[in-house]
Amino acid sequence: MPPSGFSRKAVKGSLAFIQSCYEDLLNDVHSGKFKTYEEAIQYELDQIEKALASLHINAEGNLVERK
Repeated sequence: MPPSGFSRKAVKGSLAFIQSCYEDLLNDVHSGKFKTYEEAIQYELDQIEKALASLHINAEGNLVERK
């Protein structure tokens, strides 16, 4: 059951977003893009913050750009 106030589709979309963030982080770490794990994690946190500022989940449960 999804958290109160969120549709199953919204929760699934959020989890897909989080999964892609972790996949990007793992690829960046494996590629040697960052000197430390901490640097890689901070970069990904900053990317998530930017996404949260420009995206939201609409009433239909879709991830859409804020207007």
